[in-house]
Amino acid sequence: MEVKLFHTNDIHSYLSNYHKIARYINDRRTEHPHMLYMDLGDHVDRSHPLTEATLGKANVKLLNDAQVDVVTIGNNEGITLDHEAFNQLYSDAEFPVTCCNLFDMSGNLPENIRSSVILEKHGIKYGVVGATAEFTPFYKALGWDVTDPMSAIIREIHTLHEHVDVVIVLSHLGKFFDRQLAEACPEIDIILGAHTHHYFLQGEVVNGVLIGAAGRYGEYIGEMTLTFEGTTLICKSARLIDTNDLRNTDEDYYEMGANLLKTKISTEQLMLPRRLYSASYTTHLLLEALMKFTEGDCALINSGLIVQGYEGNNFTYYDLHTMLPHPINPVKITLTGRELKEIINMSMQHDHRDEIVKGFGFRGDLFGMYVWRNIGFIQSQQRYFIGTEEIDNHRKYKLATLDMYTFGRFFPQFTQNEKRYYMPEFLRDIMETAIKNL
Repeated sequence: MEVKLFHTNDIHSYLSNYHKIARYINDRRTEHPHMLYMDLGDHVDRSHPLTEATLGKANVKLLNDAQVDVVTIGNNEGITLDHEAFNQLYSDAEFPVTCCNLFDMSGNLPENIRSSVILEKHGIKYGVVGATAEFTPFYKALGWDVTDPMSAIIREIHTLHEHVDVVIVLSHLGKFFDRQLAEACPEIDIILGAHTHHYFLQGEVVNGVLIGAAGRYGEYIGEMTLTFEGTTLICKSARLIDTNDLRNTDEDYYEMGANLLKTKISTEQLMLPRRLYSASYTTHLLLEALMKFTEGDCALINSGLIVQGYEGNNFTYYDLHTMLPHPINPVKITLTGRELKEIINMSMQHDHRDEIVKGFGFRGDLFGMYVWRNIGFIQSQQRYFIGTEEIDNHRKYKLATLDMYTFGRFFPQFTQNEKRYYMPEFLRDIMETAIKNL
């Protein structure tokens, strides 16, 4: 018997692409009576207005429509929704969800999520284990405990594998982890991979384990062919289907989301410009609100965060979303005066000003310039100020800034400093309050 296993990952709410994918997969069901379809998480991305307006429920409906057999979660499901919204995300799901390394603070799995799934189809028992990336401080701030995925997966497989014919891991953990897992656990037959947006044109075999991955944004559909003698898997192969080769469909997901976000925030006349290479009233307003919200001594952002400006007198949630589509949270970092001066000097180099930024939660195009609030300096004298008070090298200060700066690329120092993440608030939530208070 031959089984076709289709898989997707990291759709990130590219819903037009996913609409093509769902139609393609459903069309294949007539050709392949023995078929499975699985998704590897980060299907949800709140940069899309329909996902934002429904807090991911629209994504779950699309997965229902595609008749997905089982899914796992990505970090975009787990850390961009508040605790209750994540608990309710899959309440209408017509498919099982598996993640073995995420719990509430009482040690319980999130609602509607299982540590593993036994899927019996066509006389074959598939044991499916999902796991997600360890974004520990973010999950902790939301009331979740994310544990070491390697030990969690291996423990689950040791419980499961004697009761099933095939072991499949749904890994939202990245390609380097997947290779390590294959080496550590030969009981696994297949790893379907995600998170690092990689793809394997014909899969990758490590320690006898076939690893598949299908890139990002629905650019590809993964397809594996599994051949069985009885209930024994005797052959497995992988390929990718380029979705550019699929016929486009008529859909209005973006417009649907925009309409759901048309509620007005303000009817005051507003002028909120976007300027990439200088400070603006918009960056000033966001910086001031960020500093106030976190009770910081000063604040730092980059001008490219403002993706679109606004001028008019009917400012809606859709306008706010297009201005700040990022799933970026505020953070407050404790720095000594000496460290703060070092950060100021680094920011003044504007090393990333013309870069197109991908990842880190950023959903704009160019990075732009660093912009400060409540920081002053006399460059010729190397003197630095918080407000009117000169910065003391040995005193500690609180910097209000963005979680994307704490991942090590922009300011490596931040990885070691004491931090407080503010969740589930996004930057647009902070800006909403500021605009309402004008």
